[in-house]
Amino acid sequence: MAESFKDLVFSPEDIIDFPYGIPGFEDQKKFVIVRMPDFLPFEWLVSADGSGLRFAIINPMVFRPDYSPNIIKEQLGDLKFDSPEEVLIYSIVTLRPNPADSTVNLIGPVFINKNKHLGKQVIIEDEKYSTRDRIIQG
Repeated sequence: MAESFKDLVFSPEDIIDFPYGIPGFEDQKKFVIVRMPDFLPFEWLVSADGSGLRFAIINPMVFRPDYSPNIIKEQLGDLKFDSPEEVLIYSIVTLRPNPADSTVNLIGPVFINKNKHLGKQVIIEDEKYSTRDRIIQG
């Protein structure tokens, strides 16, 4: 899997700027989203600096259509959204060898302004979600 990203080619227009980084990785501010057909609906948020840092991500609506994080406008103000069509939302996934054990962080959604190439992970306070929600409900 690591080799898949070793020679990643992207253009400057593909870079998404995370002004605050990702919590725990605040020094990483530039990422690209990589879509690989063999892994859909999962995608990858890959650091653009060549460090090899990457996160498996998924649109949480794929497996939780009722996902509705409690976000206040000020939390997303620096992403400069002009319309809802600009909003992409992802959740960071922890992939496990047994896919049924894979989990997703629903209290830390990642918002991206796809037109302005800005991103931010927002930490929400909502007891109905956790950092380890199972993707495959059983």
